Amino acid sequence: MIRKYFVLSFFLTSVFTGQAQTEEGGLYQVGFKTMHLVDSSRIYKHNTSAFNPLHFRSIDLDIWYPTNSRNTAKMPFKELYKLHEERANFYQDDIDYTGISDELIVYLAAGFGMEPKDGKKLLKLKTHSLLNAPAAEGPFPVIFYLAVYNGMGWESFRLLEKLAENGFTVVSISSIGRYPGDMTNDLRDTMEQVNDAMYAYKTLNSGSFSMFDFNWVGLLGLSWGGMSAAIILDKHPSIKAFASLDGSDVFYYGDTEQDDAFLTEIYEADLIHPEKVEVSYLYLESGDKWEEFTPTDEFHYYKKLSSEKYYLRLNNSKHEDYGSLAWALKTSEEQVFIYEDIMELTTNFFKESLQNQPIFKASYKKVLDKPSVTDIPFDYSEVLLIKLVFLASLKQKKTKKALPYVNIGLLHSDIGTVSDKEGSFNLDLSKEFITDTLRISMIGYKTSYIPISSLVNSNKKNTVYLTEEIAALNEVVLTAKKWKRKTLGNKTESKFIGHVFYYGYLGREMGIRMNVGKRPMFVDEFSFHISYNRFSAKVLFRLNIYKLEKGRPTSNILKENIVISVEAKETGLITTDLRPYDIVLTEDVMVTLEWIDHEGELKETEGLVISVGLLTDGTFDRNSKTSKMKKRLKGLGLGYTMKVRY
Repeated sequence: MIRKYFVLSFFLTSVFTGQAQTEEGGLYQVGFKTMHLVDSSRIYKHNTSAFNPLHFRSIDLDIWYPTNSRNTAKMPFKELYKLHEERANFYQDDIDYTGISDELIVYLAAGFGMEPKDGKKLLKLKTHSLLNAPAAEGPFPVIFYLAVYNGMGWESFRLLEKLAENGFTVVSISSIGRYPGDMTNDLRDTMEQVNDAMYAYKTLNSGSFSMFDFNWVGLLGLSWGGMSAAIILDKHPSIKAFASLDGSDVFYYGDTEQDDAFLTEIYEADLIHPEKVEVSYLYLESGDKWEEFTPTDEFHYYKKLSSEKYYLRLNNSKHEDYGSLAWALKTSEEQVFIYEDIMELTTNFFKESLQNQPIFKASYKKVLDKPSVTDIPFDYSEVLLIKLVFLASLKQKKTKKALPYVNIGLLHSDIGTVSDKEGSFNLDLSKEFITDTLRISMIGYKTSYIPISSLVNSNKKNTVYLTEEIAALNEVVLTAKKWKRKTLGNKTESKFIGHVFYYGYLGREMGIRMNVGKRPMFVDEFSFHISYNRFSAKVLFRLNIYKLEKGRPTSNILKENIVISVEAKETGLITTDLRPYDIVLTEDVMVTLEWIDHEGELKETEGLVISVGLLTDGTFDRNSKTSKMKKRLKGLGLGYTMKVRY
């Protein structure tokens, strides 16, 4: 979720083309290889024969290790990255993922605020790794890397290389869930990654592999991988060191019901006992954890641990700074420096914990001395939560009829929701919002503003009446002997990359800019393309068309709700006839879809993905009407189109 944009500088010699020092200089060269294991004690795809390659659980390991090879033919990043596509095709047999790598690398670059075309340059970068180079004489301490949610080792390639340069063998455990391989934070999927690591540990420890020294073992987890690592540590108390990079082993409740439920399931499964383990522990935390929500509780592995432990919060860092990609893309000078601090801290932590080199504490102090870094953890208890359940109904003032799908949001916050079809809504708010104001708005009605304090102090059911707004319409006359027709927007129907309507984010709005010019145009139809839909019930979206001022959306030109329904699991092109609404465009607009309702129960793991493809103006979104519309993907736009005539 990068918000800043910077010029790419991919080939700085100090980073990508410099030669790693040899063993005499204190560092090794880096070898890289893959290893394929099969755990025949676990079934991956049920209802298949034992001869089916997907029947038993396969485990693909990515291994970085020390080598003394003098070879200078360093492996390009694309050799690592292509494994993603190969494994996507191997671990399921329903979808052909050929081509996903090319689309995904463009999407990743756009997500980091870079030009999509520059994403492909990343594939040409020379890593420090030598493919299948002979291992140096070992054995070497072993670090098991637990990849991020649905990730692989390439997301942290430079850190893993750096560890190998410093005399460690690193075994990367990918994040692959139950068949068809999609990881979720469901306990059963999490345990797949845990069991993959356990099987790899057992297999490599029992084999004749000279590079592994299982007397000295550490764990490294990134994001969700931190949770998997914590579970493994409970099962292998002999592990001596555990480093978590903004991992889920420290978790704050209150962001989404989905995450809260899954984390509670894991903790209640009695799998994690930090108070009982003896391990050297390092936790590095980003500074933006509470940027978009107010915590209600926490599970804090660091606070519960009684053995040797270290904590740093890098306040200027974001969650995505803890992988190698922002650093490799050079998204900003600050992000480069942050990741270099992360790599130095992590490497020196393991050198002290697993190699008995007393150098970590000096690195720790050096980083801690920076003004933007603290060793004091977040304290959620400083934020007192009050739950405000608004027993409110929204009605039309004249007819007293309930008003469905009204936008409700806090005036000075991103928090918001949409009323249900009966006109009711509720919000959970913390104490800090007691002086804020609710903004209640709907197409065709005057906006209403209500102080939060008046709702808190009210003991009766609140009814809010909205007054119909009679707006003067600008008359536009279109005449033509013969209509010309064209399609505005983005015609992409990508199967692989998209932007998501998540469970729990009712009121979320996503859109793109459409260039109209100054010639008036009638709008005949609107279409959007769904690449993936896990929603198990029908969902409803509202179409919005906004005027633009300095590139930002202002007033909605529509005078009535246009609601578009999508059936459960429905994918492909969804088209709506707009001719009955007499919509005329006279200038460039922003076109959005807003999730307003669902008919039936949805599961917390569900979501719907709108295809994205190359589009200069990018994609915009917000989670409520009171939030600012923000550009999320530079150069990639949602698959929205409008057929027009003029």
